[in-house]
Amino acid sequence: MRTETWKCARETRGARTFALVLMVLGAVAAPLAGQTPTNHLYDKLQIGASFTNVILGSTIRVDGSQGNGTDVDAEDDLGLSKNTLQPRFNVRWRPGRRHELELGYQFARRSGDKVLARDIEVGDSIFRAGGSIRSQLDTDQAFLTYRFAFMAREKTQIGLGLGLGTLFFNTGIDALASLSGGGKTDSVAYSSNSNLIGPTASLGGYGRFVLGKAWYLEADIRGVKVAIDRFDAKVVEGGVGARYFVSSRVGIDGGYGISSITVDIGPKSSTSRSASGKIGYSLQHVRLGVVYAL
Repeated sequence: MRTETWKCARETRGARTFALVLMVLGAVAAPLAGQTPTNHLYDKLQIGASFTNVILGSTIRVDGSQGNGTDVDAEDDLGLSKNTLQPRFNVRWRPGRRHELELGYQFARRSGDKVLARDIEVGDSIFRAGGSIRSQLDTDQAFLTYRFAFMAREKTQIGLGLGLGTLFFNTGIDALASLSGGGKTDSVAYSSNSNLIGPTASLGGYGRFVLGKAWYLEADIRGVKVAIDRFDAKVVEGGVGARYFVSSRVGIDGGYGISSITVDIGPKSSTSRSASGKIGYSLQHVRLGVVYAL
């Protein structure tokens, strides 16, 4: 019962907050319906909020102080689901016709329980086969994208995109001891927790197109291999999306995106609690939300 309560509380807090945001934006849309359609390809400001079905895949290695660790599969070894419903927020600001900055945040958080099928070593802790564990894996992403349109026509926008990002990686594994009596309860025997904040970057192209009075299509593709501090990252990002504006201010946004990140993390100092090792991280999302234009 405690396990289910812990999991449900974690998953529902963000969903309730996000649902409230959607309700407020939807209320704004109602009085604006029926106004003359506007070309939203060059809006000064757009604010978006979406529900995303996040499809995750992660292979994680967190080395201990002696440089030892196990390549851990988040789904098979830790019992974490591949799919999770998460919120996504973004803001686009256009200081000029050819220039745009987009700032956003994608939540990607999972938790689960598992009986280990093999020994795994995470940080300075060894978890033995047959033991029960409770795992948490957070891989949120903040992103900032600059776009320059070398083609900036009335219904067509094509240009270059430079993406900068931050991966907020946090993992926690608790070994559980089962106590039998009148009922069954879980208690933490020992645990391993690691976290890091790692930079990412990507470079590529993008395109946006007006398909009608209210329909818009957009696509991005970027990639790069970059070494920053003790992080050596390979990044591939892309996505396609469509927007339909129901009024001069409010639109419906839907789309698909993918991020594939491989990060090799160099040795840490003896006093640091940050992770080191290798993180193979992929995130796909299918989103549906609203956008408000100013």
